[in-house]
Amino acid sequence: MTKILLFTALALQSACAKTIILSADDKEWFTILSGPSLKPGDEIVLKAGTYSDPRRLEISQQGKAGTPVTIRAAEGAKVIFKRPDAKQNSINLAGCQHLNIRDLEITRGDAGVRIGGKGPNLAKFITLENLHIHHIGGVAVTANFPGEVYESLTFRHNHIHHTGGHGEGFYLGSNNKEDGSTNGYIFGSVIENNYIHDLKGGTVSQGDGIEIKDGSYGNIVRDNVIHDTNHPGIIVYDTDGKARNIIERNVIWNTGDHGIQAAADATIRNNIIFNTSGYGIASRNHQSAVVGNLTIIHNTILSKQSIRINPPGKLSGKVIIANNALYTNPRISKSPDILQITNIVGVRHKFPAPESPCLGTADPAHLTEMDFNQTERGTSKDVGAYWFSPTGNPGWKIGKKFKAQ
Repeated sequence: MTKILLFTALALQSACAKTIILSADDKEWFTILSGPSLKPGDEIVLKAGTYSDPRRLEISQQGKAGTPVTIRAAEGAKVIFKRPDAKQNSINLAGCQHLNIRDLEITRGDAGVRIGGKGPNLAKFITLENLHIHHIGGVAVTANFPGEVYESLTFRHNHIHHTGGHGEGFYLGSNNKEDGSTNGYIFGSVIENNYIHDLKGGTVSQGDGIEIKDGSYGNIVRDNVIHDTNHPGIIVYDTDGKARNIIERNVIWNTGDHGIQAAADATIRNNIIFNTSGYGIASRNHQSAVVGNLTIIHNTILSKQSIRINPPGKLSGKVIIANNALYTNPRISKSPDILQITNIVGVRHKFPAPESPCLGTADPAHLTEMDFNQTERGTSKDVGAYWFSPTGNPGWKIGKKFKAQ
C-alpha cells in the first residue's frame, strides 16, 4: 500500500512540473533563476544568446530525488553567461539540492560556478554537465566554503580552460579554518569525462586540474583529459580513515608539477601520464595527511621521473605499487610497508608494442578488471594501463579533446 501511495505522489508531482522558456532579452531571466518560484521537476530552458547582468547571480533552487530542478540551454542553442567584469562569480549556487545545470558557456566572471550551502541547507545532489567554462578571473568550479560538507556532486563532460587567480579547474573541499576547526570536505561525488587544459600563465598562481581537499572521501575521478596545468593534474590528500578516493583511466600530460599527487587513502589505476615536470605519481605528507593506504596499479608513466613515495616517518598504511609500465626507475623510500611488484622500467610506448616486456608479465594478484579503454582484461596479464591487442589500440586515441566513451 505504501509503495502505491509513493508512486502516486511522485506521479502527481511530476505532472505539476512546468517548463519555463527564457531568452536573454527577457528582463525576468535573472529574477526567475535567482528567485524561489521553481518547484521539484521544473525545467528552465534558455534560448540562444548572451546572458549578462552586473548583479550577483545566486541560485538556490531545490528539487527532490527523482524530480530535480533543471536549468539548460535549448536544444542546439549557444547560451553564454558572460558577466561584464570579474568582480563577482558568474554563478553562485547556494543551498541547492537535486539541481541539474547543463549545456551552458560561462566566461568573464571570477569563479565560474561557486557552490555552497545556505542556512541549514547543504549543497548536495548537484550535477554540472557539458559546461564550457573559460577565460575567467578565478577557479572554474569551487565547492570550498570552510567547514561545509558537500554530498554527491557530479561534474561530467565539462570543458575548462584559461582560468585565473588560483586557477584550479575544480577546487573541492577547503583548507583548515583559521580557528583550527574542521575543514570542509566533499564525499560520494564523481568527476568524470572532463577536458581541462591551459591552467597556467597570465594571473594563474596555482592551477591544479582537479584538487580534492583533506578529509574528502569516497569520490571517483575518472576518464578526464588534463594537460598544460601549472600544478598537478590531480591532487588528493587523505580521507580521515573513510572510503578511499578512486583515480582511474585519466590521461595527464604537460604539467608544471606532478601528474598525480596523492598523500593517502587512494586507489590509482589505469592512468596514462607523460611529459610531466615533476613525477608522474608522487606521494608525500600534505597538511594533516600522512602517506599510506595507497594502491598504485596498472598505470603507464612516460615521464623522466616516474613514481616517488617519500614518507618522512611512519606510514599510515601499506602502499602497493604493482604492474605499472614506467619510463624510468621509481624513487621509493625503503619500508616493509611499501610493496613493489612487477613494475616494468624502460617503457617508451603508451600502447605496448608486440615485443614489449609488459605483455603477459603482470602479477595476477594485482590485476585490474578493465583497462584504460574500459576493455575487459579477462585472463590477460599485461603490465600498464592498456590491455594489448595485436591489431593496435582498439579504443580512443589520446589527443587534445574529450576522451571518447
